[in-house]
Amino acid sequence: MVLRMDGDWHVGDDAADLDGFLREIGADGYPVDEVRRSVCCECGGGVFGVTGDPEEGTMRRECRGCGAEHFVAGSGEYWSDINTQIQVCVCEEEDFNIAVGFSLYSESVGGIRSLATAERCVACGKIGTFMSWMVRGGNMHPLDLA
Repeated sequence: MVLRMDGDWHVGDDAADLDGFLREIGADGYPVDEVRRSVCCECGGGVFGVTGDPEEGTMRRECRGCGAEHFVAGSGEYWSDINTQIQVCVCEEEDFNIAVGFSLYSESVGGIRSLATAERCVACGKIGTFMSWMVRGGNMHPLDLA
């Protein structure tokens, strides 16, 4: 893992660098306890196009290998096409590695407190975060929906 800075941007060499980035920025003000990287469940690919609505906390990824679409962390139940945006890097590319960082409640309480996404441009390596949102629930299934 080699995270470095380029002006205001974190830059990484591969998808593994998303882990350190998420642990550094946190998830909606809370520390990240677990990171899951996105992998296409159809073809195993790891490069995606990203569409979503940061205000509503929704994100959909489209596999560049096979075209399969997936709502990140179960956000599909809140999806609306009204305010969606296509994520584009500052270098104007649209292909990303994606990871989700989860802040978890203590074992005695259980569940996910909040989460944040991180996206690494495969063209230039710049890393950013498209969104974060509070979960505040006892359900752990979003851990398997990165």
